[in-house]
Amino acid sequence: MMEFFYYVYLFRIKATGKVIYVGSTRTVGERINEHRRSMREDDRAQPIHKYLHANHLELIKDVEIDIVDYAKSKQKGLELESYYYHKYEITAINVWDANKRDGNNSPRQRRLVSKDGKDFYNSQRDAAVKLGITRSAVAQMVKRGELIPQLIPDKYQNIETGERFASGYQVQHLYNLDSKTINKLNKNGEIIVNGMTIRKV
Repeated sequence: MMEFFYYVYLFRIKATGKVIYVGSTRTVGERINEHRRSMREDDRAQPIHKYLHANHLELIKDVEIDIVDYAKSKQKGLELESYYYHKYEITAINVWDANKRDGNNSPRQRRLVSKDGKDFYNSQRDAAVKLGITRSAVAQMVKRGELIPQLIPDKYQNIETGERFASGYQVQHLYNLDSKTINKLNKNGEIIVNGMTIRKV
């Protein structure tokens, strides 16, 4: 019986060593081709592809693809992807919109907010990655009322990646900003973070 592996890979900018994306796949070549296609077709572009375009970066030429780990099951592969995501969370661009799938893992699902109202997640997958748990565990948290499905209007947008935020706290937490910077965002309408424009909408 043929054995399949799930590989965890990184996009790393050659010039700086900065990791900008973490992903997992069973078919590396096919997945890379999907990324390259998304670079060519605007309607398929995800935040990482918009970031590459905005910074004039090309896969292979400017951004190397490193396979850093593997697993023998999809679930373990996702757990490893979550581990590496948290390891490079400050610089990684693969945020919520980076995984457009059907079902409970889709970012089209309702957003989730923590019971205390401080933490927001764009999907069950986003919550799973940020909390370091499985998506089934997230679903259980929703059932227990620990995470509450919400329809929250967007207040801010990353112009380069297209990602949207429901609160200043969400922006502050994701980009590790101080309160003064968030106050500046609210006062001036936009700020520059890591070369990207965050703007009120």
